[in-house]
Amino acid sequence: MAGLTADTLREDYLTRLDEAMRGLPHGVATDIRAGILEELQGLDADATAARIARLGDPVAIAREAQAELPAGAPTAVAATVPQTPDARPAPTSTRGFAIAAALTLSFGGIVVPVVGWFVGAVLVSLCSLWNTGEKIVSIVVPFVVGGLSIIVISTMITVSAWESSDSASGTGNPPAVNNPLLPAWYDMIWVGIMGVGILLIPVSGLWLLWRLRGRTAR
Repeated sequence: MAGLTADTLREDYLTRLDEAMRGLPHGVATDIRAGILEELQGLDADATAARIARLGDPVAIAREAQAELPAGAPTAVAATVPQTPDARPAPTSTRGFAIAAALTLSFGGIVVPVVGWFVGAVLVSLCSLWNTGEKIVSIVVPFVVGGLSIIVISTMITVSAWESSDSASGTGNPPAVNNPLLPAWYDMIWVGIMGVGILLIPVSGLWLLWRLRGRTAR
């Protein structure tokens, strides 16, 4: 393997791995490929060659994965079976679909508020180039943070209304005189929380694009 670059070694190994795993269930093959790709990322040529040697023959990896499947699962196709020239990857497994899904998740809500984000979330969930964990992080985290932001903001508004009501009825402290040109403390807090929730939406899609590097359609 002298003279070969790390990228060449990695892509050659992944190509042989894809061929060997063609008969495995798609989700299983995708997870195995993603895990091996992560192991090979960032290594130089020598380290890549050494890691590939430790990983072993792709056919053996596919055979081991097949053996761990429950009874009745499809039989793995031998790596020597050539791919038919007219075979085409599923649309949801292409890089173009993945890029469009990530960008829709990031900016769809700006073009069409709320609905655009949900469309992006559906497209991301359909794409097979990301594993389940990546999809959960990119979709659920902004959704949860946004929901918590709404709860916190609603609570602060309610507390502020109570304080104003007590002051007006004479049962609480007299209201402080605030400068109308300056935001109140609770305004700054809820704006900050809302800003974090909004910022996480485009960041999650851009993170998916970063995770997409080096992955190819299967």
